[in-house]
Amino acid sequence: MGHTYSTDSQERERVLLGLALLAVGTAWGLSELLQVTKFVVPWWFDAPSTMGFYGIFFKLFDSYAWRIDFLRRTGILEVPVLAGEWSGHVVSSFDGHKKPHRVRVQIKQSWTRIVVLLSSDTSHSHTLTAAIEVHAPEGVVLSYQYENQPQPDAVKTMEIHIGAARLTLTGGNSLEGYYYSGRGRQEHGKLFLERVPG
Repeated sequence: MGHTYSTDSQERERVLLGLALLAVGTAWGLSELLQVTKFVVPWWFDAPSTMGFYGIFFKLFDSYAWRIDFLRRTGILEVPVLAGEWSGHVVSSFDGHKKPHRVRVQIKQSWTRIVVLLSSDTSHSHTLTAAIEVHAPEGVVLSYQYENQPQPDAVKTMEIHIGAARLTLTGGNSLEGYYYSGRGRQEHGKLFLERVPG
């Protein structure tokens, strides 16, 4: 799913250390249990090692456990869960910021990976790189670089291009900020998104 993203949160160091300690404890506990019960495993099966448990715990945390609200309320985690459907509009320099253009956004996110997919009547885009700043002066910020491709029936002046966006999270359910496109399009504008309930 998507690509890795960076963050200024120190949580990754804390969590990785915690998962390593949990893996060591689990491997030791299983070893003790096998000795006490005198359970003999077949020659072709060895009890999971510390690294095996670490891999299992990391995968479970990266995919599921990191979404638990309790871990955020206690301060263990700071990176917000942005995954889900978002709806909103952009205003663009293309038409002199005269009218809003509807957009739909899907964010797929795990603890270490993300992809932002935006679609409109004229084009669609996907992220190439991303970062989530949790200690930015304006609050939590999602910034990313994207590649945009025109829809088949878009005007001929539209072409594939690279751009960037910087969006601030407000109240957990609103993303608002600006974007600009690079060489070829050379446009800029504002993007307004609201999380779709559900």
